[in-house]
Amino acid sequence: MEPHELEKQIATQCRMSLPPEARLVVGVSGGPDSLALLHVLARVVGPERLVAAHLHHGLRPEADGELLFVVKTAVSWQIPIVVDKVDVPALAQANGWSTEEAARHARYRFLAETAVQEATTFVAVAHHADDQAETVLLHLIRGSGLAGLRGMLPVSPLPGAPELTLLRPLLAVPRRDIEAYCAAHQLQPVYDQSNADTTYLRNRIRHELLPLLAQYNPQISHHLQQLAAISAADYALLEEWFQPFWQSVYVEQGDGWVALARTRWLELPLSHRRLGLRWAMLALRPSQTDISFQVVELARELVEKGVTGSQMDLPGRLTLRLEYERILFAAAETANSTAFSAGIPPAFGPQLPHTHPVQLTIPGQMALGGGWWLYVQEYEGDRDVIPVNTDPWVALVDVGDRDTLTVRPRLSGERFQPLGMQGRHAIVKEVMINRKVAQGLRPLWPIVAHEEHLVWLVGHQVDERVRVTAVSPRIIRLTCRRVRVV
Repeated sequence: MEPHELEKQIATQCRMSLPPEARLVVGVSGGPDSLALLHVLARVVGPERLVAAHLHHGLRPEADGELLFVVKTAVSWQIPIVVDKVDVPALAQANGWSTEEAARHARYRFLAETAVQEATTFVAVAHHADDQAETVLLHLIRGSGLAGLRGMLPVSPLPGAPELTLLRPLLAVPRRDIEAYCAAHQLQPVYDQSNADTTYLRNRIRHELLPLLAQYNPQISHHLQQLAAISAADYALLEEWFQPFWQSVYVEQGDGWVALARTRWLELPLSHRRLGLRWAMLALRPSQTDISFQVVELARELVEKGVTGSQMDLPGRLTLRLEYERILFAAAETANSTAFSAGIPPAFGPQLPHTHPVQLTIPGQMALGGGWWLYVQEYEGDRDVIPVNTDPWVALVDVGDRDTLTVRPRLSGERFQPLGMQGRHAIVKEVMINRKVAQGLRPLWPIVAHEEHLVWLVGHQVDERVRVTAVSPRIIRLTCRRVRVV
């Protein structure tokens, strides 16, 4: 590719991906790839719309000189520059990451912070076609499904900051064309000597494995890039097909957790079951890169074969746990909480704030835990719809001329007469178990009662003795709802 052709290609990509007048943060290490990218963008976008961003990783003595080089270059090209320094070894140790992983997290966090500081939502980095081939091969070695075989995407959410857009304008450009561009424009980049250190797996792939594979097929790098393009298109179609199924299987999401409907998930095709698990993990850890095929398969096998209460640890400090009707994913900070350990799904299902009975006037309302509310009001609607009410969170009852009801937890050994059982008694605790109420939720599950007996096991069962009949002079509507705060 001729240098002017490279400029035309990047200009076309920018017109497609970058809104007019939008500013762009460019990650610049000082190497040939990022230096060429900054130079091209300055010519096709204009220096006034760029912000160079350089992060000192604190790994090598030469990094001080590289920082100074990048600053001088940006200033000479009239491009604003932001620099920062991070202690990558300390970051790696603190989080249990490899040096490569810590450096990656630090770079993306720095780029995100710079974008916010510069009031833009666009960031560009200099990954190129050879990087793409290495990435696909790396994912293949570690164990990957279709998502990993996509490699990197030309446009994607910025890892760790999905509200920002990450652009890779050079992703289809081979390294040799980038080096030719530098030579044609007399650019003199710095070279990171650590790129030759085969201690790092990516460097071993670059310097040892790819040259070896090229002996079998000189076009191996190109074919890996083709594989990435094909996989990206196929995966995009799979995600589009899966979207309606996700809406049916997704239950809800809270602070540090995501829940899927277990029964509906089990009914999905195998491909969609795997994708559903991946999406749930990514909902909590959008920048997670090591959700391998093996991880998804282990999670799938647990959900399909495990018993209620089974759980496993996942990459990214996530935990998966099986419940009666849900597949619950939780971040470590949530999974380590006392409530989670006790088997209480966060904010799922109404819970009493304490064990003391509370009087509920008619009409009236009461705040429960987890954003749930209990409402009581007179019902003056169509009586014909009462027998066919299918909403488990609504109960229509006859409580006589009472002005108040009581909201409380179940009593020890409490019995009642479930509607439809012709007056036979049942133990409240056993009904809760049969109705799949999680063990941790049972002690504070709300019950509406009066002085004689239970009226409504909220969300599950009305007592036969408060059944509405044709001669009921007064009907009370009880409603339990979770109020979502937007």
